[in-house]
Amino acid sequence: MKKLFAPLLTLSVSLGIAGAVQAETWKFATEEDKGDVQAIYAKTFADVIKQESDGDIRVRTYYYGQLGTENDIVELAANGTIQFVSVGTGHLGSYVPEVQAISLPYVLGTDEAVTRKVLTESKTIYNDLSYKFEDVNLKLLSMFSEGEMVWGANKPIRSPEDFANQKIRTFTSTIPVETYKAFGATPTPLSWGEVYGSLQLKTIDGMVNPIYFIYNAKWHEVQSHLIFPGQQPYVGTVSTNNKWFSNLSPEKQEMVRKAAAEAEQAAFEYQARINKENMQLIMKERPSMQIIVLNEEERSRFKERADTLHETYYQVVENAYKAGEKAAAREGARNILQNLISEVAAAKAS
Repeated sequence: MKKLFAPLLTLSVSLGIAGAVQAETWKFATEEDKGDVQAIYAKTFADVIKQESDGDIRVRTYYYGQLGTENDIVELAANGTIQFVSVGTGHLGSYVPEVQAISLPYVLGTDEAVTRKVLTESKTIYNDLSYKFEDVNLKLLSMFSEGEMVWGANKPIRSPEDFANQKIRTFTSTIPVETYKAFGATPTPLSWGEVYGSLQLKTIDGMVNPIYFIYNAKWHEVQSHLIFPGQQPYVGTVSTNNKWFSNLSPEKQEMVRKAAAEAEQAAFEYQARINKENMQLIMKERPSMQIIVLNEEERSRFKERADTLHETYYQVVENAYKAGEKAAAREGARNILQNLISEVAAAKAS
């Protein structure tokens, strides 16, 4: 027995080491923090991967600031340092200029059923636009709404004139910046971790984000008005490193797709609940908070200005390409936007 025990022990140890060597860790970075919609997506994604791989693969999530800014984590995914990244479309414009079609106000609208149908089924997004992600070594997995974008302010905002001399925090891409210029405000791009202090010190006057995020970041503590303009949702994206994904086995690729689908479902359900719950919490904590919902006439004035941004979008895309590629890039951007608008209209009609 003693003679057999040593070889068996050695074999068991060897198998254990082999198992440990085979285990994988995939890295997933999100621009948001625990309790936010992208974090729910990441957790569900990790749980599905663990289950589908029988525990052989784990997904480690990095939250806001752990690996740098929103732009930093996109770069880390593109160069293969991490495998997955989650950010809003407003932070992707310098990598995939065409994606800023999603950020144009009053294109998607704020009807949740319509928005979800387009963001999960759009041929424009998952065919035409996804190829542009691959050009920078990213592969688009998901787009999902995190709720209607709401303006925060310390005064009523019902018209472009009300935005005069108002510094509003925006995202770092061109279209969000140009949007608030067109609306009459002074856009101020900031990473979200800087926003509370800037509002408190009054170096900025307002911000724009979904209700759930406003509450989680405590921005409602330093704003007196919340305005619902019916403008657009905050759209989160999840991408993976394209080269890394292409080298996965078909089984692992399917595992990733399944995890992405289940994570999108979880994120959708969560944002619907948490936006409602956090609105109630805001009103409980700040009963003096003034809530404004723009009527159709008020929205129409912002829509008119938003229409001028379509040309801005074409120019932004065109300028991102070399001289010989500009005309084709502009035409491609036009097709993406017009096809997206058609898909939204079809979703509304269905």
